[in-house]
Amino acid sequence: MEIICFNYTDSRGHTTDWRLSEWKESGRYLQGVCSVDGRFRTFRKDRVNSYLDAGADVLTEPYSPPPPTIDTRPEICFTGFPKVQRGALEDMARSHEMAVKKDVTKDLAFLCCGPNAGPAKVAKARERGCLIIDEPGLKMMLDTGEIPESWEYE
Repeated sequence: MEIICFNYTDSRGHTTDWRLSEWKESGRYLQGVCSVDGRFRTFRKDRVNSYLDAGADVLTEPYSPPPPTIDTRPEICFTGFPKVQRGALEDMARSHEMAVKKDVTKDLAFLCCGPNAGPAKVAKARERGCLIIDEPGLKMMLDTGEIPESWEYE
C-alpha cells in the first residue's frame, strides 16, 4: 500500500507533517501506522491543512466537515402558556443557555407548566424523569440555581 503524506494541525494547534503507511480512510477519519515511530494513529480529515505528494488523489473524500458538536445545554419545554408568554419564557431560557424544545424529548431536563398544561404531556415528561416546574420555579432556578421543593399544580 502507498504511503500518504499530509500537513495536519491537531486540537492543541500544533502543525506537523505526517507520513502514514497501512492507512485506511474511515469516514471523517484517516488511520494508519506512522512511518516515523511505528505507532497506530488516527487523524480527523477536517484538520488536514494539505495533502503532500498527491495524497488527496488516493482518498475517496480527502476533506470532510468536522464531526457534529454535541449540545450539552439542559433542555426545557414549555406547555400550557399563552403564545406571547411562552415566547418570553423561551427567550429567557435561551438567554440562560438552555436548549428550548417544542415537545418532550428523550433528553428533556425540565417541563415548565403553565395554567393550561395538558395532563398527557406532563405524564410523558414524568415518565422520562423530567423535573416539572412552574413559571415562578423557573425564575427561581435561573436566578439562584435552586429548584423549588413544591408548587401548586392544577
